Amino acid sequence: MKQFLGGIAVIAIVALHALSSGVPAGWRLRRLARSKAVRRACEDTEEQLRARLAEIARTYGLRPVLSQTVDSCWRASRLDGLFPGSISRPAMTGQLRIVAYFAPSAPVERAVPELIERLPPRLRYADHFEPKPEPDSPGPHYVLDGQGHAHIDWDIPGGRLMTAWVPSRKSRYTLREHVSTDPDGLTLEQAREAHGPLVAWDLSATYYERSRTRTR
Repeated sequence: MKQFLGGIAVIAIVALHALSSGVPAGWRLRRLARSKAVRRACEDTEEQLRARLAEIARTYGLRPVLSQTVDSCWRASRLDGLFPGSISRPAMTGQLRIVAYFAPSAPVERAVPELIERLPPRLRYADHFEPKPEPDSPGPHYVLDGQGHAHIDWDIPGGRLMTAWVPSRKSRYTLREHVSTDPDGLTLEQAREAHGPLVAWDLSATYYERSRTRTR
């Protein structure tokens, strides 16, 4: 009986936490995810990321050949923050991710070491810098690119080729996800056949956050 009553008490606590979580109903957040304000924020962020990629291409002597853009919105779990150490996330988050593939102006065997040498070192602690990646080490590598943090990767001829980005499986917290390719329909394999070994730059940015209606 004590175990039964204890189980009922736990269920009641979880239910009360969910009701007071400050996370609006899913249909409200889905409507918000499709709103003009959220769409405009996404467009502004994409413009900024595209400008950054264009500057990266100029800085490192790269020619853009393919990009995959992922626009996703998701809601928080109503149980976030219930257990010790768990994070209370915003009610809704919108994030844009662009995976851009470039053809280097020189053979990749020479272009990648030169690119790595020009990357700024990444600060880890107050007086420490993380070492730059090795040209023949599989990526993706988390680096500074001169404008911010990014993940970069590249084809290693005779070794490992990059795999195409694949959308993750949608969860019940996904409100909206849109994936597009530029040029439309072009695959990584086709881009590699046309331009040879490639270098990839992976940028992400949060463009919208909806706070919880209640805070704890």
